[in-house]
Amino acid sequence: MTATNVLRAAAPSTIRSPSDIVLCSMKLQEGTNPETLSRFGDDVWNLDPAIFHLTARNAFRTIGFTDIACPVERLTAKEYIFAWLNERLPDRSGRLRPLSARAALATLRQFMAFVREREGRFDAALVDQDLLDSYLVFQKNRSVLPSRVAACMRPAVQLHRLAHFLTHGGLRFVPWNGTPVYKVAGCGGRPYENTTPRIPEPVIGALLLWSLRYVDLFSTDILAARAELDGLEAGYKATIRQARKRSMEARVADWVSRRRQEGRGVPVWNEPERMGGICGGAALALDGHVLNMQLIALQSGISPTNLTGNKAAYTMVLDAVKELGIEQGGMDTPIVIDPDSGQPWRPRFDAFVLAHEERQLQTAAYILCAYLSGMRDSEVQAMRPGCLQRKRSADGMIERLTIRSIVYKGRQDRGETEEWVTIEPVGRAVEIAERLAARHRSQRKDDGIWIVLHRAVALDRGVPHVVRQINRYREHLDQCFGAPDEPTIPLVEGRSWIFNTRQLRRTVAWYIANRPFGVVAGKIQYKHASVAMFDGYAGSSASGFRQEVEQEHHLGQLDDIVAHYEAAQRSERLAGPGASRITHEIDRVAQEIGPLPGMIADGKRVKAMLAHLARTLHVGYLNDCFFEPSTALCLGRSTDSQSQPILSNCAPDRCPNSCIAHHHLPAWQAAITHAEAMLEEKRLSNMQRTVIRQDRDRMRKLIAPLLEERS
Repeated sequence: MTATNVLRAAAPSTIRSPSDIVLCSMKLQEGTNPETLSRFGDDVWNLDPAIFHLTARNAFRTIGFTDIACPVERLTAKEYIFAWLNERLPDRSGRLRPLSARAALATLRQFMAFVREREGRFDAALVDQDLLDSYLVFQKNRSVLPSRVAACMRPAVQLHRLAHFLTHGGLRFVPWNGTPVYKVAGCGGRPYENTTPRIPEPVIGALLLWSLRYVDLFSTDILAARAELDGLEAGYKATIRQARKRSMEARVADWVSRRRQEGRGVPVWNEPERMGGICGGAALALDGHVLNMQLIALQSGISPTNLTGNKAAYTMVLDAVKELGIEQGGMDTPIVIDPDSGQPWRPRFDAFVLAHEERQLQTAAYILCAYLSGMRDSEVQAMRPGCLQRKRSADGMIERLTIRSIVYKGRQDRGETEEWVTIEPVGRAVEIAERLAARHRSQRKDDGIWIVLHRAVALDRGVPHVVRQINRYREHLDQCFGAPDEPTIPLVEGRSWIFNTRQLRRTVAWYIANRPFGVVAGKIQYKHASVAMFDGYAGSSASGFRQEVEQEHHLGQLDDIVAHYEAAQRSERLAGPGASRITHEIDRVAQEIGPLPGMIADGKRVKAMLAHLARTLHVGYLNDCFFEPSTALCLGRSTDSQSQPILSNCAPDRCPNSCIAHHHLPAWQAAITHAEAMLEEKRLSNMQRTVIRQDRDRMRKLIAPLLEERS
């Protein structure tokens, strides 16, 4: 610290009093005692009374200034955050949200450190436009997105905006002459297309398949094993008291006798290399295996310490190993058969593996909830016990499965309680999550159904590291159910896919918009999921999910028309009544793009030139429809004006809007094969045979141009 800063630091704030309440203009949680609120003079501010986000990390609920050594910087930081939280200025910037205060302080300190390094000390009066430009270059040279660069440049703008509320003053000029920081950082405005990567179909298909298997099949074993272990632990003390009348050798002999009668070995830990010190001196290494003395003690009613300390009893256990062999895990809960392999899906449980599998089950349930409901992470983690309800529609004809939770995005600080209509797999996942959390909830202050499992003290509510947990779940699936050359979750470009929660919502929105009749995980049709999601809150503007689906539909149309264009460049033909019209239009665009010297026909330019076709494109299972209402046969019987095709009335072999591409061939060939199989049926009448033959011949003629091209 320089001498100048020491002298300037001697004066206290001329703007704030040490007793000023930090959250003086904030809405506070009910029951907050004003006397306990943080004051400006405190070096640690508790912002929790103004944070209504139930699953917000505890680290973001407080901010501290104690580690800012320079008094000038500390006072500036406190006045900066205080003013941004509370002062209403006649501009569009708005006030700082308490939950964002920690990040705001971090970016301010980074800026002050840069100024200190360049000028020898921090003083806003020393900052000029050249220094800001140097700071911008410094941020852009980092390996971060432009949006992050913009966030790091915000202190410069705020130091000018809040200058009147800073004792040592702020910036005396308008940074970059008022140009918004997102433009200065190179963001170029808000991009139309969502930059969150979409999970590839093989990856999300495998992930959902195994998540469904965990929730529908494996959960029975996991929950039964937990009930067994809880029962053993609950009865352990009573068993100890009652068993004192018998010798330890007799109790061990009874336990060995039971194992012999059941044809089972002596329990060993499944994964001793991951146990660490849990085995301690109460375990014995046997050819790499470690005796599960914890389970043996629970089942026999003997303290592990006493069992290993009694030479005779301990020798009996070792003799049992020689006679009966060993058994992985050792718990009594039987393991169900995996229908694919015909074998138990895993060895028997022990306490360590059971806790591990419960975390995997919780992750599988989370994935199903987040993906198949379209809910955001904050909305999923805001679920509370009893949130799942079954309701009848207004006419009493339809039973709906609904989830009550809280929406924060686009709402006031407190959020708003809303309902989602969902499908049965999500309902089962919610029930599993409730059961997993029930035994831990009494030990925590957390009343949600998504909580950290198997930790005595969880500092945060919810599951704070859910992204890490999902990626560990993928690693678990690959390790337990995959092979070195064939992982359970397929690789993408030779690498494992890295998941985050935003990808789930973006991916399901795209598939609902562009592949509504697609099937995921072998059993769930996106059309079924979308009908449920849109039959209630999740499809309204409040959630924004329908708008996201519509945006993804538009983007998907552009991607699909580019796929048609690229297929045409590979000389792949189209078939169907509308093939000539679409082929002619694609050829016209190709001619316009091709002759321009020095012009690169990139994806954006192709999309722009084919946008008029993309707006009419509706991808189907048997054909693609380039919808024109005036010629659409599907509207022939409809009296209402339609802006979209009626897919149930589609006539792909006769409608002028219909085109058939190579990716539609398998469906048509399957239909032809089915028709030929029906003709083998001897009970058909002559009229039925004639109709089926005509239908078969019509389908053959329709796809003949595509087959000729292949040959």
